[in-house]
This record gives sequence, structure tokens and C-alpha cells, in this order.
Amino acid sequence: MPLLLIGPLWHSSGAVEQNKNIPPRYAIRLEDLRAWHVVFATCGTCSSRTHIDARLLQHGRPPYTRLLDLERKLRCGSCGNRQGNTLSVVIAPRN
Repeated sequence: MPLLLIGPLWHSSGAVEQNKNIPPRYAIRLEDLRAWHVVFATCGTCSSRTHIDARLLQHGRPPYTRLLDLERKLRCGSCGNRQGNTLSVVIAPRN
């Protein structure tokens, strides 16, 4: 089961991966996400991982919101953990 975001956030789990085209984990903001970025949420306890649609993360939030700030709102749908959950961003493979 995926991680759930508490409050006005949506379902998911992940951790941020740095790539030469992706800013450092602490600096990624919602306005930085593009169509080729894939966001994952990962549980800090059971390591379950799921894809999060970036548009759902962006909905109703200011564009300057950092992914690091959203991590505190993650809750694992499998084990219920709310601590140590992370969001990650990777670049989607080209077709």
C-alpha cells in the first residue's frame, strides 16, 4: 500500500535522488518539477515505495513549497509510519 500524505496532501511514498539535471534534495521546489520528473515517496520504516503524480503535489500549494517540507506530511499506507519518510525525484526515461 502507498504512503499517504496527511492533511491536504495526497497518497504516496519516496526519497530524492540527485542527478546532474536535478537540484540537491533540500532545494527542490514544486515549481522546479517538470513533465519529465518522476516523484517517488519511500517509507523510512518498511521501505515501501510508490510513485506520486507531481500535479497532485502542486495542487493548492504555493510554487515555492519545498519537497523537503512535504516529507513531514507523509504517512505510510502499509505500516502507518509518519517518521523518516522521504520524497525523491528522478528523470523519466526517454521513449
